Amino acid sequence: MGRGGLALLWCCTRPLPMNLIFKVARQLAPWLQRGRGEALVVASARVASAAGALVVAVVSARVLGPAGRGEIVLVVTISILCMGLVDLGTNTSARIRILQGDGTRIEDYLGLSLVLTVVQALMTAGVMLLPKLSGGGLSLETVVVGIALSSAMFLAHMLVDACFAVRLTLHAAARDALAGGIPLVLVLAAAAVGDLSVEGVLWLLTAGYLVGAARLWLVVRRVAGRPVFHVDRWRPLIRSGLPVLGGSFSEAVAYRSDRLVVGIATTAAALGIYSVAATAVELPRLLMIPATQILSNRIASGEVDRVSIRGVCSRLVLAYCVVLGVVGLAGGSLILPLVGDGFDGIHTPLLVMAVGEVFFGVYLIAVAVLMGMARFRRLVLPGVLGALTVVAGGGLVVPEFGIIGAAWVRLAGFGVMAVAAGWATYGELRSRATL
Repeated sequence: MGRGGLALLWCCTRPLPMNLIFKVARQLAPWLQRGRGEALVVASARVASAAGALVVAVVSARVLGPAGRGEIVLVVTISILCMGLVDLGTNTSARIRILQGDGTRIEDYLGLSLVLTVVQALMTAGVMLLPKLSGGGLSLETVVVGIALSSAMFLAHMLVDACFAVRLTLHAAARDALAGGIPLVLVLAAAAVGDLSVEGVLWLLTAGYLVGAARLWLVVRRVAGRPVFHVDRWRPLIRSGLPVLGGSFSEAVAYRSDRLVVGIATTAAALGIYSVAATAVELPRLLMIPATQILSNRIASGEVDRVSIRGVCSRLVLAYCVVLGVVGLAGGSLILPLVGDGFDGIHTPLLVMAVGEVFFGVYLIAVAVLMGMARFRRLVLPGVLGALTVVAGGGLVVPEFGIIGAAWVRLAGFGVMAVAAGWATYGELRSRATL
């Protein structure tokens, strides 16, 4: 090796001076406290988590087949639907109220979160065990792990908003990194030794969410006191959260019930194909959601004014359209070699779903603005209209047209949600302009 090579090797292996590291950290710190910096960090963590989830989906689909993948999707879907009901909208209402400084305390929210986690476990158990009364449904082992996964997902979900409320936004990225990274490593290891099952995948997902929730709990407790278990302190959170519940639960029904309809009206294999397509188009949503959450936080705290809102929303919509255009046109060709020939019906549903996801992105942005302005009652109607469209339309269309029909119904539901939420947001901005 010549002198040049030795010099290059020395430069690459020599530890960076600590003063240089501190200098870079000091320069980055102000930028990371801005909305773009926060959004980038949180979105990057969710991209990494989504990449891990996609690999887990691909590996489980190849090893377990469409039927096994369909069971996993069913358990996760039930957990998310229960979560959307049990949180009572308090995660959003508490976050906004604390940021607005109206006297709401983080300790009250932590106590309520722990109690609602128990309710989540009980509701999930009831939903999963109900089909067994008629001799069908999931196995008992799958139900047990489903309850554990549902509880872990719920607590982590509530603690993310706790981090946002006390302005520890960057720490919320840890949950996504852990929830995606831990199952990825463990599922790959299990698949390598040939010991992968439906229950095994679900347990590994549970481990990721539990570790992520524990990390967030420790972070929030550094700035908060002991959780408060007092019903009188919870009443304002629940009262202001109920309109959010109506919107968020109906939203969850709108974007998750299509999987249930497909699973009931078709076969587990068809559900497996449909869920892989849905997962692909929903990946960019993990970029959009942190951006909209931070947008609502900064509107609530007064850091984003009415004049700036329209420009921010326009840029978000344009970027989302570009990303989903790529996913819709090229996603099928990239996914099919990974999951196998059993999923060769994915192309057309994927393209239709990508168009529908653009509408859902518009809906998310409009809802974020309404949340930031604490217009919680405006959140109900768009979600309800979307849920009715997807459930009623799916019941009529999917038995006849299968997963293609489900994709078109999904697009229609998201379109209704976008129009209703956009109109509500426009009305609020116009009324504020006249004040």
